[in-house]
Amino acid sequence: MKICFFTTTIYGDGGVSRVLSVLANALADKYDITIVTLENKQNENREKYNLSDKINVNHMKNILKTIGLVFGLGLFMQACDDWTMPEANIIQNLDGTPKSEEYYRKLRAYKKTDHQIAFGWFGFWNGGTSTSARGSLRSAPDSMDIISIWGDKYNLTQNHIDDMRYVQEVYGTRITFTLFSHNMSNLFKGGVCPFENKAEDIPAAAKALSDSIFKYGYDGIDFDHECSAGDLFYNKDNMTTLLREMRKNLGPDKLIMVDGHISYITEEGWQYADYAVSQAYNTSAPSRLQSRYNGVSKYIGPERLIVTENFESYWKNGGVTYTDEEGNKMPSLLGMAGWHPEEGRKGGCGAYHMEYEYAHDPEYKFMRQAIQIMNPANPNN
Repeated sequence: MKICFFTTTIYGDGGVSRVLSVLANALADKYDITIVTLENKQNENREKYNLSDKINVNHMKNILKTIGLVFGLGLFMQACDDWTMPEANIIQNLDGTPKSEEYYRKLRAYKKTDHQIAFGWFGFWNGGTSTSARGSLRSAPDSMDIISIWGDKYNLTQNHIDDMRYVQEVYGTRITFTLFSHNMSNLFKGGVCPFENKAEDIPAAAKALSDSIFKYGYDGIDFDHECSAGDLFYNKDNMTTLLREMRKNLGPDKLIMVDGHISYITEEGWQYADYAVSQAYNTSAPSRLQSRYNGVSKYIGPERLIVTENFESYWKNGGVTYTDEEGNKMPSLLGMAGWHPEEGRKGGCGAYHMEYEYAHDPEYKFMRQAIQIMNPANPNN
């Protein structure tokens, strides 16, 4: 393999010259190494950093550095078209352009590893249009693990279906949808429920809801459990029955998530749900996040807790001001990304109305930073 380094100086006093010399010397025993530099030949001093004689140094005339740079890059491209450059595997696709199949294969493999989950509720979903990608799931970071549809989840056009299938099959992202778990009417399209609002009808309702998940090809469901006294599923036994019946119908591979009043779910109920999603909105300190976990810690481990910020309100700044345990200040989503319960690693973090961040440059910049904090990309994978 032939390797070329391009640098302004190789004999200077800076760290770049020193590090480059050490690296080039180490590689020279196995590879054909060339260093192209803007430095004048009269400055040559291989002894300064013990630069090996095996290394070919090409000195370019230092008339105008800008001209020299352009010429040098052209020379590099012309002379080295048969060189093999190692390709880094960066997990995040920051520019939104299509990647190679190898990239996506590694991305899907990454999604199956044990790591912190990137989660978001996605509103205004239209599958994307000819003039805007904002409403497309494909516009979201490809490192998103779970996206839950907020809004109409049943009236799907072919555009919706194609968009969802693409991120599922190419990115390996799982797509769920969110329903309020208050009463029977909240579980069905347009609030038109074929069942009575009573406990005896819960198994049949769960079967019908599960059928819809399979019909549209979703990867599971998220129950927004913000019910109040008098609601059918405010009764803990009724909610447990719903979760039990949903798991029986969906099997082990589909996702069941609960957000909202996660502390209302019983110990048995958590046997059927995968993640507790805490609406930790306006969080300014780690102690507030810890209190969120304390409410469910006797039933689930920390790796099943996902903490979220409200981007419908705070997308422009990445949340509210969060101060970590060392006194560092940052946007709360990034604080959530770096935080863990005292008991161990959390399950992940995310945002409500994540699609608002499409307006940033780059798109979803805070979500991307959060993903990187939780799961730093490894260029050696």
